[in-house]
Amino acid sequence: MDADKLRQILQKRGLKATQQRLTLLEYLMTHETHPTAEMIHKDLSDISLATIYNTLEKLVEVKLVAIIEGVSDGKRHYDYFGDPHYHIINTKTEEIIDADNFDPTVLLQAAREASGLNITDYRIEVYGVDPKDAK
Repeated sequence: MDADKLRQILQKRGLKATQQRLTLLEYLMTHETHPTAEMIHKDLSDISLATIYNTLEKLVEVKLVAIIEGVSDGKRHYDYFGDPHYHIINTKTEEIIDADNFDPTVLLQAAREASGLNITDYRIEVYGVDPKDAK
């Protein structure tokens, strides 16, 4: 990915474009594996695990990265969230699948009506199992 584009993405969210942020953002944008911090550290071993955790938390804070916690391994998985989408988690294989095939407008409007709140963010995780494995 082009370093200037990565810098622009970070700067639009009010973040300084440090080398660690650029590296982690590019990694998450080009790896759709929903990795844990430890998995990222295996691939980017020149960055300390503490720096990876701190950088991920900052990227989560500015909503560039989403946390997926519904996997049975009990670990936080991370995903670039530049384009809104939802996750489908196979509860047998723990595979996390990205999907964007529905418009959440109706759900968000229903949430506003039910709560009276201005909805500022959302995350949707759907859980399932392959029908042949459900027996």
